[in-house]
This record gives sequence, C-alpha cells and structure tokens, in this order.
Amino acid sequence: MNKNSALVNKLAKSAAFLIAIKEEKSFAGAALRLSIDQSAISHRIRMLEDAIGLPLFERTTRKITLTETGKILCDAAESATLVWNAALEKIRTDRQSNQIKLTVPSSLAMKWLVPAISRMDEAGLDLSLDVNDSMVDLHAAEADVAIRFGPGPYPGFHVDHLAHCEFTPVAQTSFEIGADHNFWDLAEENLTLLSDRRGQHDGTGYSWDNYFQEIHAAKPNAARRHSFDRADLMLQAAMSGMGIALGRTLLIENDIAAGFLKVVGPPASTRSTYWLVTTASFAQSGKYQLLLSWLKEQIYSTAQYDATGAL
Repeated sequence: MNKNSALVNKLAKSAAFLIAIKEEKSFAGAALRLSIDQSAISHRIRMLEDAIGLPLFERTTRKITLTETGKILCDAAESATLVWNAALEKIRTDRQSNQIKLTVPSSLAMKWLVPAISRMDEAGLDLSLDVNDSMVDLHAAEADVAIRFGPGPYPGFHVDHLAHCEFTPVAQTSFEIGADHNFWDLAEENLTLLSDRRGQHDGTGYSWDNYFQEIHAAKPNAARRHSFDRADLMLQAAMSGMGIALGRTLLIENDIAAGFLKVVGPPASTRSTYWLVTTASFAQSGKYQLLLSWLKEQIYSTAQYDATGAL
C-alpha cells in the first residue's frame, strides 16, 4: 500500500470523528455523541495531524475551530458519508423492487423487445428500458443488464446465451421474383442492397460481404448499395420498396408475420449471437433469473426454435 492509500484509509476510518467534531465544535461533545472516550478522539486526531503534517483544529480552553486543512477534510468526510448513505439506500430499494434497468440496442428494442413488453406484467417483471447503441458500463451501475449482439465472450461479466442468429435477405411483400430469376440474379441487376452501417464495422459481421461469403456466392458487382445508421431504419427502407435489406433473426420475424416484409434469399449462419450480460453479483438475484427466463420465452415465441434453442 503506498503512502497516499494508507492515508486515505486512515481518513475513511476517521470520517465519523471528523464530522462529529465539526458539528459539535468540541472533542467532548463529539465523544458524547459517538459514545466513546474523549481520549480516543484526541488520539485519532493527533494521528491524522502527524500523518498529514498539518493541524486540523485550533484548540483553546473553551472551543476548537477548524483550520483550512481541517475544513477541507471535514467537508470531504461529509461528502463521503453522503455517498455511502446513497449507496445503502439504493441497495435497500433494489431489494424491495423487481425493477431492472435493461439496456438494449435501438434496432432490437424497436423491432422486437418493445412489441413484447405488453406481455411483461404477466411475468411479474418491471423493466426500465435504456435504448442505447453504445456499450454502457454495467460495473458503474449505468444499467443492471444488457442485451448484446456479437461473437462474445465478454470477460469480467456473467453471460447467458439468448439466441442464435441468421442473416436473411428481405424485401417488401410486393417485390416479385420472376420465374426465370433467383436471388443471385436479382443481386446482379440494377437493384439496391440495403445494409446497417454499424454492422460493417462493429465486429459483428453484419454485412452483405460476410453474407455472400457465407453462402459461397460471388459479391454482386452491379448492385447498388445504401447504408443506414440503424438496422430498423434499413428494414423500414425495405418496406418502402427501396431495395433488399439484410435482415437478421429477431429483427424481421414480426414484420414478416405482419405482412410488411418477405424473405427473398437464402439464410446464412453467423458467429454473432444474442447474449444477456450482467455483473456476477446481479446474476445471483432472483429478478435476473426471472428476466432471463422471460426473454427466452419471448425469443422462442418469435423465431422458429426447437426445444434446445437451436435454429
């Protein structure tokens, strides 16, 4: 332990002493308030002053006053106590509540999770949904749990696998493939292939190039391409007739069932899948297990899964 760490440790142990002396304005009053001997307080303050090399209080026969150093440390002790009290209150509230702050990418929220939320109350869940395409800091309690799409793993976190994934070309339902054409023919014609710009650079492999490689087909040369910042915007463009979108599992099933999209090409497997990610401590809670079970039920009812969760 370095010198500063040792000093910080001493200050943390003395926080209650500093606050009591500041508010009572005497060692005797602080001792009475803390139900300890006055000599214990005097010894603790001398120890701090020796460690810091500066006086914390100006002592007279009638009262004590804070030095500038003493004021700084007493204020810090009060701030630290407020932080700990807030942390304890959060722990108490979390224990009494089933609310879970779940962070999820925007496209997955819009195309799959939000439509399923109406069924959440039946499971006794209370979700606070954070729609965020960036990686939030779960260890800093920016959220309790995250749904992430990627190859995994996520070191330092508890991870549960939610669902496998396939990439599937989709287009508006009025889009017609002639009897003498197939998907590869269409891709070579004067059509637009729609894609998610983020997926081309975030390590998930969510791109047309990876799709054509997976189905062992040459990349089309004549097809025009248009990229969007979000997959749900790309799919909306496909519904509007702008071209063929590269859909993926959980983003397209609801729109296909509603008659807004249809499959126009063969599916392709991908190493990126859906994961539920949280801290090791939160994973031990009953509400996390409840959320995990509910999400898997929604996935199985959305996509065509068998009993093992495989496509």
